[in-house]
Amino acid sequence: GGTNPQVPAYASTLDFHLSDDEFRTKLQNFKRMGFDAVKIKVGHPDVDWDLRRMGIAQEVMGRNADLMIDANEAWSPKEAIRRAQRYRDEGFDIFWIEDPITREDYAGYARLAAEIPFTRINTGEYLGFSGKRRLLESHGVDVLNLHGSMGMTRAAAHLAGDFGIPVSLGNTNLEIGVHLAASLPECLYMEFSDLPWNRLAKQPVRFENGMALAPDQPGHGIELDRDVLAQYSRER
Repeated sequence: GGTNPQVPAYASTLDFHLSDDEFRTKLQNFKRMGFDAVKIKVGHPDVDWDLRRMGIAQEVMGRNADLMIDANEAWSPKEAIRRAQRYRDEGFDIFWIEDPITREDYAGYARLAAEIPFTRINTGEYLGFSGKRRLLESHGVDVLNLHGSMGMTRAAAHLAGDFGIPVSLGNTNLEIGVHLAASLPECLYMEFSDLPWNRLAKQPVRFENGMALAPDQPGHGIELDRDVLAQYSRER
């Protein structure tokens, strides 16, 4: 149902286990690929760890790049407010904070949305359709994060549209979700983590100037490389 095959995409570092040098190298690779938006992990017990990593991301990607942070439900509502304010005081302009508190704390998310006006609250990825509806009804989300079946994702996106809320799309196998993202009413960004499954495609989904380009071949447009697939299929 979409008309534009290009979808804004952000690079997701999945970096909590990486050293600072490994983290920097990963960011440099994304920068070379043309990304101008990046999501990094936060939520470390030591706030200075978070600040250092955010500083590295800003240094590599540039101050004009959209910087998203993902806490993976690490905080209480009060701690999330405290952290968000600290990041802002240190000069970081955060595009969104993803999953700052536990997924079903709808009252907590409403509090965050009201008390953190200077960035977006992104959540909903781990909720079913009814949970996403409750989240929207609580007015606790600024960007509804979608992940799951295509049918449910489309329905949730259109429901979000009724509330005037844009959506983001999480990782999908071989990035075939680019077709889905391009068809949604208002998809701010789709996620790209450069995961191993892309090595299985003869030609993975292309990313240019921070945009994912939906293939124009029949169907999803992805052809598996049988030789590479065979390498992963051998008995060890």
